[in-house]
Amino acid sequence: MATIKDVSRLANVSISTVSRVINKSANVAPEKEQAVLKAMKELNFQPNSFAQALVNKRSNCIGVLVGDLCGGPFFAQMMRGIEDVILPEKKYVIVMSGNHNHDREKDCIEALMLRRCDALIIHSKALSDDELIEYSQSGIPMVFVNRLVSSLEDRSVWVDITAGMADAVRHLIANGHRKIAYICSDDAAFADEKDRMAGYKMALEEAGIEFDPNIVSAAFPDENGGYRAIESLLMRDAGFTAFVAYNDAMAIGAISALADNNITVPGQVSAVGYDDNPISNYIKPKLTTVRYPIEEVGKRAATLALSLLYDRSEEFNWRWPLKFTPVLIEKASVTQARPEEPEKKPKKAAKKQS
Repeated sequence: MATIKDVSRLANVSISTVSRVINKSANVAPEKEQAVLKAMKELNFQPNSFAQALVNKRSNCIGVLVGDLCGGPFFAQMMRGIEDVILPEKKYVIVMSGNHNHDREKDCIEALMLRRCDALIIHSKALSDDELIEYSQSGIPMVFVNRLVSSLEDRSVWVDITAGMADAVRHLIANGHRKIAYICSDDAAFADEKDRMAGYKMALEEAGIEFDPNIVSAAFPDENGGYRAIESLLMRDAGFTAFVAYNDAMAIGAISALADNNITVPGQVSAVGYDDNPISNYIKPKLTTVRYPIEEVGKRAATLALSLLYDRSEEFNWRWPLKFTPVLIEKASVTQARPEEPEKKPKKAAKKQS
């Protein structure tokens, strides 16, 4: 493996000149710079990234805090967007997961700071705005993703979750449905659940439909939770012609529970999910859903982090808005409510899931 001394000898320049060319730390005569670059190419010389980081006082690493890398494709898609921007910049990504737990999120952020990451991209749901503001004053460029942090609006890349849920409910209302169930997360204190519930209630209120807690069913936000949430609605004979779910996973579980009770979607019950999980295209019927642009959010957050790191903020500000609005993706799981039976709903004791 070639060393900096080998490059120095072949280019006929000093080791310090080679170092200056590698680190771009001082002016070098053009002919010497070309000689060094040519020698590096001939020798297939790869600079030591750790040594460069010491010279530049940078680690060449971007730290990323996510919620949970094992909880489905959501954070994997976000990471793909981040890496699409970060890796071409010859930087590395260090990822830690906070699991939406207050103490763990704090530990992860502080660990990334101790590792001298050049910038941080933070997905935090458990820490308060005040805590995140305090971290932002550390001198390390920080971007907050999937959240609008008060007084740090110019560092927050976020999605209007409430608007997305409201659009989902409006779509069902436009198709004649008025008894619209909501299959929600059982963590009512979680910010994402609050935003979705707000969107659900907002769309009902706009249409003059009274909120009915009897057709709201909470469970853990995965496929099994969706199955149990619909079971609960069927067991209590809640009455609904359509439902909207906290996420696609719950919607898919709910559709399975309805099928086990010989209730067809969308023939008897229309369904809308949230997230546009790729698997929503591979169930029957294909699931109408709200596209959550998390990969684009990741790209935007990474671009903003680099703009803060390299003082490109002026260019970023006019090219890149920080707010995203989800988009309804119409597929096959919604149909018009039956006008002749507007109040007829599925009712039958749900079968136990095997």
